[in-house]
This record gives sequence, structure tokens and C-alpha cells, in this order.
Amino acid sequence: MRIVERRIRRSEQRELALRFQIDHARDQARLEALVLADEAGIALAESGDRAVCEELAAIAPLLGRTISMPMPPLLRGADVAVRTMRVHGQPLYLASIGGTVARDALLATSLRGVERILAAN
Repeated sequence: MRIVERRIRRSEQRELALRFQIDHARDQARLEALVLADEAGIALAESGDRAVCEELAAIAPLLGRTISMPMPPLLRGADVAVRTMRVHGQPLYLASIGGTVARDALLATSLRGVERILAAN
């Protein structure tokens, strides 16, 4: 039985592995931006325009806890989605802008990838 490796890019370095995961998910879901942020709103991994990713990371913890809030300038009118997860007891936020109808499924898959990477390190 032949084993096929589904991951094209991989790394033993946590930061690079997260970047590869975020880049792949962004490409697959056709997102404008995708960011993994911590509770302080700091981007741990990002893919997309840097300024947009920084704003997205900053508001991700707020959006993960509230139903509605005003958007900062670069995100006004954008289709923003935030998924919350816990790794080693710490909340993390996977936040995206845009995407196709498959966005939710691809974000769920990306969450599992992020959890796997962080649990291994």
C-alpha cells in the first residue's frame, strides 16, 4: 500500500508550519486575508495584506466574544468570520475576510491543522 503525502509544504519549525497552513487555507478558500491571533490580538500567523491582517488580528478576540461591533477602517464592509479554539488552555482566533461558499468547511479543516501543529510543539 502506497502512502500519499497530502501536504506539499511542511516544516518542523512551528512558525513556518503555521504560515504554510494559513497560506494553504487562504488559497483553498479564496480568502482576502486569514490570520491566527492570540488573546491580545497579536497575529501568530497571517496570510494576505499585512495591514489588513494586523487589523483583523486586533479585532479577532473581540469578535470571538461579541455578536456585533463597529469595524475598523480597513475592514468596513468586509465579510469577516472568526473561529475560536483553545490550545493548551489558551484561546486562539482564526479570523478571515471574504471567501467562497466552502469557507466554513475550510476554516474547520484549518483549525484542525493549527491544533495539530501547536500540539506537536
